[in-house]
Amino acid sequence: MEQQEEDEQLPPTLRSIHNRHSSFVKFINTTRHNIGVYWIDYQGKMVCYRVLGCRDHVEINTFVTHPWIFVDEETKDRFPGNGEEVFFPEPWFAKYRGMRPFELPARIERTPVYITLPLYSLRDLCLREIKRRLRYDWQAFDLEIPWSLQHELHVLQPRKPEQRDRDLGS
Repeated sequence: MEQQEEDEQLPPTLRSIHNRHSSFVKFINTTRHNIGVYWIDYQGKMVCYRVLGCRDHVEINTFVTHPWIFVDEETKDRFPGNGEEVFFPEPWFAKYRGMRPFELPARIERTPVYITLPLYSLRDLCLREIKRRLRYDWQAFDLEIPWSLQHELHVLQPRKPEQRDRDLGS
């Protein structure tokens, strides 16, 4: 019982921590999907800053310890930013370390962050296709496949409402 209470009081693993070092980024959607740009706030909640259309971009002033994720607005799939599932900015001065004063640019340049398509294994693609064919998440347990795959399908995004929720019109 005490362990459960302690777990409920722990902060989320992925969250913003502090705002000591600034970072200036430019998020660039290189895909044909509408991508939501989400900041993970201090409580671990996703905050949508903007939805980027195909080839769109947004310039954001952020901080080093602030995580960002990118989500397809239709499928809810996560897309990588600069190859990372969760993007953590570098401090603005990192790229200027070791430069002599006369080598510094007249203006601070934003760090480009390229949002790209995720790479899925054949196994992942198959699970996603099976999930699309299920009407409810719990139907994964009716399939004649190993329990581990049933469970994986059950929790795979996007989540589908329970049957009782659909019957109530929720």
